[in-house]
Amino acid sequence: MLASLWAAGTGLARWESQVDVPAELTQGNTIIIEGETERVDRFDGTTRVRLAVARAGVPPGPLAPVRFRMNLSLRGEPPPLLPGQRVRAETKLQPDAPPSNPGEKDFGAARRRQGVAFTGGMDARRLMVLSPAPAWRVSLEDTRTRLAAAVHAVSPSTDAAALFLTLAAGQRAALDDAWEEAFSRAGLAHVLSVSGLHVAALALMTLAVLRRLVVRTGERWRMLDARQVAAPAAVPFVWAYVVFTDNQPPAVRSAVMATVVLLGLALWRRADGLNGLAAAAVVLVAWAPSSVADLSLRLSFLAVLGLVLLSPPLRQALPLAEPDPSEPHRVRRWWGHAQETVAQTLCASAAATLSGLPIVAATFGRVSLAGLISNVVALPLCGLLTGLAAGGAALFVVAPVLATPVLWAGAWASELLLVITRLFAAAPLASVEVPSLGFLSALYAAGLLMWALGTGRWRLGGLLAPAAVVAAILAPVLTPQPGLRVTFLYVGQGDGVVVSSGGEHMLVDGGGVPGGMDTAERFILPYLKHAGISRLDLAVLSHPHPDHALGLASALKQIPTQRLWMPAGDGDGPLSRQVVAAAGTALVEEVEVGHPPLRLGEATIEVLGPPALEARDLLEGANDRSVVLLVRHGDVTVLLTGDVEADGEEALAERLGPVTVMKAPHHGSRTSSTEALLARTRPRHVVFCVGRRNRYGFPHDDVEARYRALGSECWRTDQHGAITVESDGQDVRLLTFLPHEPSPQATPVARAGGASPDWGR
Repeated sequence: MLASLWAAGTGLARWESQVDVPAELTQGNTIIIEGETERVDRFDGTTRVRLAVARAGVPPGPLAPVRFRMNLSLRGEPPPLLPGQRVRAETKLQPDAPPSNPGEKDFGAARRRQGVAFTGGMDARRLMVLSPAPAWRVSLEDTRTRLAAAVHAVSPSTDAAALFLTLAAGQRAALDDAWEEAFSRAGLAHVLSVSGLHVAALALMTLAVLRRLVVRTGERWRMLDARQVAAPAAVPFVWAYVVFTDNQPPAVRSAVMATVVLLGLALWRRADGLNGLAAAAVVLVAWAPSSVADLSLRLSFLAVLGLVLLSPPLRQALPLAEPDPSEPHRVRRWWGHAQETVAQTLCASAAATLSGLPIVAATFGRVSLAGLISNVVALPLCGLLTGLAAGGAALFVVAPVLATPVLWAGAWASELLLVITRLFAAAPLASVEVPSLGFLSALYAAGLLMWALGTGRWRLGGLLAPAAVVAAILAPVLTPQPGLRVTFLYVGQGDGVVVSSGGEHMLVDGGGVPGGMDTAERFILPYLKHAGISRLDLAVLSHPHPDHALGLASALKQIPTQRLWMPAGDGDGPLSRQVVAAAGTALVEEVEVGHPPLRLGEATIEVLGPPALEARDLLEGANDRSVVLLVRHGDVTVLLTGDVEADGEEALAERLGPVTVMKAPHHGSRTSSTEALLARTRPRHVVFCVGRRNRYGFPHDDVEARYRALGSECWRTDQHGAITVESDGQDVRLLTFLPHEPSPQATPVARAGGASPDWGR
């Protein structure tokens, strides 16, 4: 049933996400769009608006009917804006680019499923608001704003207030990213979304309160069971909480299941977990088909499946007797119930972890072991906090003054939960890295189901689950590795190069955009995790410019390195100091030509630049003082040139000879790749590290033509994504992450995931 509903939701989402956009609107022209705001998210200095565009056109022409959604980023402070308002904007439509590196998340996939076909940006002051927001939206937003102010006024810390507001009003964006990471490591990430845990806790507490009120109302209800009256009366409270917290899909799933249970109690019908889950799936497929692919919703469904199917056999497997209800001694009876509660919670936590393991491993690359214990400790507090959050928000709507004590208690409960989270996140082995199971996920799921549902010999099939995990862990170890692998990552406009040989690894630069996205979080770290690289033997800052240094500094904060190389004479600038500080205890060396070669596995790293002090003083810019490296593996040489330009290339000339692969200096600018450099190096392959639609126009056409005239095969990260060079010590082959059609003269290459051709000659 669930599989059928998932297939139906996928099909409906595909139909729902169809777009109708005239071709002239997607050719990079500035256009006028008009549509209705569906979502408004505010970040530091930026507001992102999701628009359902109804009309668009190229000025000065008229606006024509269209059908698509887009994310519009507004720079600066926009006018008051809420979902449901009609706006007009001037922007350019930019389609989402596909992932360009192994391990990189496909942020555009979820947007495309929701019909969000484009992104765009504009100055917020030029946005024209054509209609007011619906009155109920204005009232809801005003209530949330006043609630946030009231919570901050009584909270012991800003973080505690942010956590409480996450649960009370769905304002997760207010919580610091560091806390998101801590909750993930501690196995308590589910606390940060208004999910099944919170809605179920609210439903149970509301039912208990209403039942107590019904019992105390007197004789008139004596003929009815209190549950038959209280259960349906609790349903509106549950749905009011879901709406107030912004209709998050996991919360809707749990609300549907809670409604089924509550109405079942009113009719004296016993609830069934799987039927309730199927009912929730029906509602979600009808309400928001694209939500079937939502990560949090998939994990929510799998967690409930785990609770229904895995928790009972896990409890039976524990060598702990169930409590005896006829035990005459109160203390022993209480102790038995306490032990059973802990055992049930532990089994539930394990069931949820095991059921979601394939998705968690594929998405995050790690699983929290601390969650098995942290949930036992934190679950009672989470239940209390949910009641305080929902109750405080409800009471604030009715009587803000009376809500103050509840908000105060909720803020302090949030502070206590933060302390517990910090302790578990800092514990050794709080989380462990787990490789993606890939096609082994089916084997893993079959093993879990055979163990949970089978009897006798069939239960032995449960061994398939750990066997699948072990196979996924051993696969990278048993797979033959090339003697040298050099990967030129796509990091936008900038450099990021990973060199691996014999189990040792080097990172050269990391991209970066001042005030923009974190290229390490977006590109570098996901690749390192995908490649199984948890530490670096060498990190290199070629020169202190943002498009090389910012991402490197961010990466070194999260992945340890043994040694850091910096260009001699350029170590005192703010960017250089930032990289050094991020490297922590690494051995920092300022290098220049003549620095002793370094052995990296089977390869040797030679320093060819910058030149010695006397010659270096003649070079004016930091580009020409870049660290230039020659990676040598047998007969194969890879030249990493940093951003040297004409003067820097001239200083290198006497130390250069023919190379197999070369990173084009300074991204293919006209001030580099001189005729003299190419005459000496004559690279068979040249890689341009450039960003899509970069404002510099790199690589310049005449520079690329210069290489082609020499017979070099040209590769570009903006077109091919990550470009990997693999060497056997005699020759190389190139693998591109994005598919492409090679030119007739091209050296054979392999595409990621495809069949591997013979080594290119």
